[in-house]
Amino acid sequence: MRGISTENQKTRELLATLKLLSPGTHLREGIDYIIQGKTGGLIVIGDTPEILDLTEGGFRINCQYTPARLYQLSKMDGAIILSEDMKRIVRANVTLRVDPSIPSSETGLRHRSADKFAKQTEHIVLAVSQSRNTLTLFLKDQHYIFRERPVLLSGANQTMLALTQYVKAMQDAVTMLNWAELSGNVILANVVTAIQLCERVRRAEQELNLYRIELGTQAQSIQHIPELTTEIENGLLITKDYYHESLHNEFEAVEKIIALDANSLANQSNISEALGYPRDVRNTFEVLEPRGYRMLSQVPRIPFNIVENIVHEFKTLDRIYTAAIGELQAIDGVGKARASTIKNTLSQMKTTTTQPHVLALS
Repeated sequence: MRGISTENQKTRELLATLKLLSPGTHLREGIDYIIQGKTGGLIVIGDTPEILDLTEGGFRINCQYTPARLYQLSKMDGAIILSEDMKRIVRANVTLRVDPSIPSSETGLRHRSADKFAKQTEHIVLAVSQSRNTLTLFLKDQHYIFRERPVLLSGANQTMLALTQYVKAMQDAVTMLNWAELSGNVILANVVTAIQLCERVRRAEQELNLYRIELGTQAQSIQHIPELTTEIENGLLITKDYYHESLHNEFEAVEKIIALDANSLANQSNISEALGYPRDVRNTFEVLEPRGYRMLSQVPRIPFNIVENIVHEFKTLDRIYTAAIGELQAIDGVGKARASTIKNTLSQMKTTTTQPHVLALS
C-alpha cells in the first residue's frame, strides 16, 4: 500500500495459513471428513528432522495424501504428520513430545498439546475437537477457531451492510477534505473525520476478507471490490499528508491508529493524538497544509516514487500547485510531459471542485 502497511508479519502469516484451510482446498476436505465423522484429530504440518525427532511411536506411513486417508488415520488416538507441502502423510498415531515448560491456556489435552507444539516448533498444528466438532489452527503463538457456515454467512452479511454505510460516509468526508485542501481551508476536524471513516472501512473490509477466506468456494456473494482497495490506500495517504512533524514518520501515526480498539477509534481525540495534534479536535481551527501525497497520487501515470520526490522538494501541496513547469521538470523522474500533466491535473481539480454545501451543513 504505497509503503504504508496495515498488516504486521503475524497477521500476514495467519491469513496465508487460513487460505490453506479454506473450503474447497484438498486439506480442508479431509478435515471436514474428520468433523463429520466425529473422530477428532491432531495434525502437524511439516516433516522436518526437528519435528520428527519430537515424535514417538506410531506408524511410518509415507503415502500420498488423500482426504479419505487422512480421515481413516484420524480414527487412531495419536497425531498425524503431513509433509511440508501437504502432499504426503508421513506418520500417523504418533505421540508428540511437548516441552512441559511451555505455557498454554487451552483446557483439552489435544488442544493443549497442539498449542504447545506449535509454539515449540513454530509449525502449523491443527486440532479437531471430537466433542464440539470445531477446527482450531495453532501457528506459533497464535490460534484461530474456524466458525460454522451459518455463523459465517450471517456475520458476512452484517459486515457487508456496515461496510456499505462506512463507504458512503467515508466518500462524503473525503469529498469535504478535497474541497478544503484545494481551497486552502483544511482544519484538524476535516482530517480526523476522514481518517476515522477510512479506518472503519479498512477494518470492515479486512473482516470481510477473513469471511471470504473461511468460506472459500462458498464466498461468491462477498467477492472483493477492486475499487475499494484504491479508496483505502488513498485514505492511508491522508495520514501521510498530515501527521505532525513531531512524529518520526507516518508509520508511527498509522501504527497508533491501527492499534486503537473499536471504542477508542470512535473517539476522535484519540486519532488526533495519534497524529501528534491536540486532543480537542472541535476547538482546534488552525489551518493545516497537506504535503500533497494524496492529490499527486491521483495524477495519471505518476509512479509513487516520483510523487515522493516532488513532495520532498516542495514540502506542501500549495507550493506544488504554484510551482512553474520548469521547477517541476527539474525534479528527478518528472520531465516536461509529466510536469505539464501535474499542472493541468491539479488546476482542473481546483477549478472543478466546488464546496459540498450539504456536507458542510450536516
